[in-house]
Amino acid sequence: MPALLAVPLQAALAVVVICALTGLTAFAVSRCLAKDDRDGAFWYGFTGGFASLGAITGALVLVPAAAPVIGLAGTLSVGLAGGWLWRGEQERVARRRRTQVEHARAALRARHESVLQRWVSYELDPAVAIDYPDMTNLKRPETAQLVRSMRNAAALREQSPENDDTGAPGYEAAVRELETAFEKAERAAGARTRK
Repeated sequence: MPALLAVPLQAALAVVVICALTGLTAFAVSRCLAKDDRDGAFWYGFTGGFASLGAITGALVLVPAAAPVIGLAGTLSVGLAGGWLWRGEQERVARRRRTQVEHARAALRARHESVLQRWVSYELDPAVAIDYPDMTNLKRPETAQLVRSMRNAAALREQSPENDDTGAPGYEAAVRELETAFEKAERAAGARTRK
């Protein structure tokens, strides 16, 4: 009876060691991938893989009666660890993409705000409005185009969905058009040399 009990105990110990080695390897590789340390991920994966393989081989040699259980445990632990790593990497890629889109969107909004701030000085500063009246005269085609561009950019800014991963290409084109229209209006009003 003690010999019969010894085999399941040895098999259980082997399964625990194999799962622990595989889990620790996956955790170490995941930490390296999170830090974008590809070299460290390779070496942790390489070393941990050989340690797990050694544990599986050793268990198969020492407890041949439990070979199916040990083989299944090794296969399942490697499969689960691989799936966990793959899912984590997909989430990291998506997070990086969202961060890039957020930075691009913030830069685009900053460009938009910059043009609006420059425009406000022509609207609200009486001295500047007197010096450059054409910047507020909608009868001038350049100023009318500027106001249309401002409306278009403002509308697209409000429509820009927060969950859009494209970075709102329509809004980007509208801001570019607004910047161009503003420069043309300043040139036409003779205000381009103003600081």
